[in-house]
Amino acid sequence: MIYLTYLELYKIICEPWISVSGIRKIARCSRETAINIRNTIERQIINSGKNLPNCKTKYVPTRLVLEYLCLDEEYISQMAMQEKKMM
Repeated sequence: MIYLTYLELYKIICEPWISVSGIRKIARCSRETAINIRNTIERQIINSGKNLPNCKTKYVPTRLVLEYLCLDEEYISQMAMQEKKMM
């Protein structure tokens, strides 16, 4: 299994929207699991009365995926900056 560096992870989480492929990378999970995560978040958004962009590839807000996975965006940012300084 391939692990992402903090810099690679940071580049992904800086995007406002994330697809299944991005979820797979940050959660290190199968496509099916990533689809389930996306669908769960999508249902939460729709149940709250909001809409999502209607496009061929489904996207959800990255911030909600980070919350769902209990990932600390601030910590990832700090570690990415330290990693960048070491290069």
